[in-house]
Amino acid sequence: MKNWQMYRLILRFLPSKGCINASNLSPSDQAAAERMLRRHRCVGATLCIFDETGVTEEMAFGAARKNGEKAALDTVYRAASVSKFVTALCVMKLWEQGKIDLDRDIAEYFPYSLRHPKAPDTAVTLRMLLSHTAGIHDGDAYNQGVGRGIVLGELLKKDSYTAHLPHEAWEYSNLGAGIAGAVMEAALQTDFEALMQQHLFAPLGVQATFYPQKAKGLLADACRILPPQKGPNFNAEARKSKPLPEEKVDEEHHYALAHGNLCITARDLARLGMAGMTPGYLKPETLAEMRKIIMPFGTRAHNLSQGIGTFILQDTAISPRPLYGHQGMAYGAVHGLFFDPERKKGLALLTCGASEARDGVLADLNKDLITHFIGEKHG
Repeated sequence: MKNWQMYRLILRFLPSKGCINASNLSPSDQAAAERMLRRHRCVGATLCIFDETGVTEEMAFGAARKNGEKAALDTVYRAASVSKFVTALCVMKLWEQGKIDLDRDIAEYFPYSLRHPKAPDTAVTLRMLLSHTAGIHDGDAYNQGVGRGIVLGELLKKDSYTAHLPHEAWEYSNLGAGIAGAVMEAALQTDFEALMQQHLFAPLGVQATFYPQKAKGLLADACRILPPQKGPNFNAEARKSKPLPEEKVDEEHHYALAHGNLCITARDLARLGMAGMTPGYLKPETLAEMRKIIMPFGTRAHNLSQGIGTFILQDTAISPRPLYGHQGMAYGAVHGLFFDPERKKGLALLTCGASEARDGVLADLNKDLITHFIGEKHG
């Protein structure tokens, strides 16, 4: 939808559904959260508020499945682009340990060049891939071919490069972020899923996976609010029933995991948010490197800049301090992981469908929740 004003107007006439299934929020916070979820026509969601000690408040709302099955505190969601921040956490740990180089030419890991055709002398690096400045974008070949087994080398022969040169501008790219996962595999000669389990999830005691087939517990559908669909856009049961690929290094096909395929509960996503907010899993200097502004979003969003796998939100109407994290939007679901490192407070939101209305990039739903729980209201 390009005309968000019209979209918002139509939403006002849709029925507001959903009820609280479980909650330990304060009465005022519960009322505020329920009001926002209803206003943005959320189908179902799990929300966790956290500080440096853990989850402090949490609630479930509405339905997790198109059949009406209720959302719960332990419901698993496909987190969409929040996956990019989670992948970056693992990359930064490997970088901290000297196992991977953020600024090394990734061409040595592939039997073909990944350099921009108009900039053959400019090396492409992990830092560039994770900051959407590599000159790689989601062309028609990627959008039509992702999930169909097309090898990476074939995609790069088609329309996968930006009109601008690397480093000249920011252009959001699922393909570029996905290639970062393939680089991790090639550099360490270990399957991407295994790397994430060994170096991120297990050390933090997190249950998560980049394969829906491995998700433990109820995996939520994702549904688009407008235009309404008869069935879910992301069908959890259908995804879980797909054959599980063999665990092996396969950088030619594993470019479609790191960018958006994370399956996780809001509680565990909050734990990952804590790892990005407070030194412990990563050193202070590593977190500072991750949060450095590499490129502003430009005309796409006045209030957002890009770090390494990290959105940097600077908007005094929302918060007097910079906030960090990532948004995810796919199949009608709206997700968010944002935190304030100074106040040590953050939120993890996972939904199975909500209003996709936004000004620029940040969804209205995320903006409202961030403002209430970690932004201006609590300044």
